Amino acid sequence: MKDLSKSSFIFDLIEKYELSNLSQEPNNLSDEVFYSFCEDYKKTSVDRDVALFHYLKSNPNLFRVHLPDSKWVFAIASNLIWYYDELIINDPILQIINSDKNDAFKKYQLQKLVPLLKERKDSIEGGYFLFSGDNIMPNKTGLFDNDSKLLVSIPEVLNAFEQSSLMIKKPSRLNDNPNDDLTQLEIIYEGLWGEIRQMGQYIPPHIFNSDKLTNGVFYDFMTPYQQLTKEELFAYGKQDLLELVKNEYCKDISVVLETITNAQRLQTPVLFYRNVDYLTAKNYAVSNGRSTDIVADTSVYDCIIPYVKGIPAKRLFDVRNQKPEAFNDFRAFLFELVLKTMKSTDNNAEFKFKIDSEIASLMRKLNVEMESARKKFNAHGIVSPLFLMTAALTLYSSGIDYLKLLSTFMGSGGLIQTYKTWSDVSADRSKAVLNPVYFLWKVQQK
Repeated sequence: MKDLSKSSFIFDLIEKYELSNLSQEPNNLSDEVFYSFCEDYKKTSVDRDVALFHYLKSNPNLFRVHLPDSKWVFAIASNLIWYYDELIINDPILQIINSDKNDAFKKYQLQKLVPLLKERKDSIEGGYFLFSGDNIMPNKTGLFDNDSKLLVSIPEVLNAFEQSSLMIKKPSRLNDNPNDDLTQLEIIYEGLWGEIRQMGQYIPPHIFNSDKLTNGVFYDFMTPYQQLTKEELFAYGKQDLLELVKNEYCKDISVVLETITNAQRLQTPVLFYRNVDYLTAKNYAVSNGRSTDIVADTSVYDCIIPYVKGIPAKRLFDVRNQKPEAFNDFRAFLFELVLKTMKSTDNNAEFKFKIDSEIASLMRKLNVEMESARKKFNAHGIVSPLFLMTAALTLYSSGIDYLKLLSTFMGSGGLIQTYKTWSDVSADRSKAVLNPVYFLWKVQQK
């Protein structure tokens, strides 16, 4: 019987209802099949949530986090999966089934989702991705509307959201006089689930009492915008544009608070991938007298980023599976290094320098050891003992007097030298594997 807690039943239902080719043939999904799939999935997901809750309680010490729900969650999870043991994510199929969209749109969303799930089948069946449903994590309940309004009124939180919003401007020419230029204004906020754009225009006061607007006001969508500061926006008297964006800030704050509540129920930390969400969570904890321990510290992961930049997440994940001991040693080393360094300095620049210096020193040592093994291998044309035995049998069957040949080798020290050098290479490589950054070195190799 399959372990329901790992949500591998998803692929059984995909096959049962023949959804495997849904992306290529989306119109083949009839209403009858769709409704049956939805009912079957909802029923099975209830059992899955029970199994998952029991599993999490029974295995509290694994390195896991809960990711806040957003349109980026799969992309974020795919980049993190090599590092964490388990990532808990809101069940994406249940979200489609339970949404208030019409059936045609739900089918369309399912059509887009199925290929993404199939690409991550190994990670889902392996238990690296854990999907959780409504029975554990009630979603979008609206319980935090009042809290979100209170939080967005905190200057530190509001300022963080405003800094994450793009404020831009560009002139709109009415004539050849620059003093008559109108100014197009726009604020763009990319939220967890949607994007909001607020457009406005500043008209110089002296324009109103003239005939210069007889041809009307227009928007120029072709000319590029320039960056705008909050102070400039206020100087134009257009702070109302920021007020209009606040509602979107509140929606995201509600998601953050919902995520924290769900994570506390699961006794699992949350990893926020936007600084503004992390700051919101900390302010919420402080204002409610709660512990901030539920918010996962990204310091360890942030230290790895420069070293794995450009390396595909799949390669990281594959090497982790190939070298699990090396990966665990590397992760434990980094965790201890970060904790030790935090105690020695609270200066960000000095913190980063100390971490980089420690890792760079170990990487240099490892490179020397591996290069030494490579040179010994190449210089002596080393062959393994197994190859020597195979060669001996071949020589013997070919009628060559192997004993004479062997005595020649032994007399010249050739065979002994071969074994000795092979032993040296093996020793060098064994020593290298014990280096705590061996995993990092391995993934960097082409």
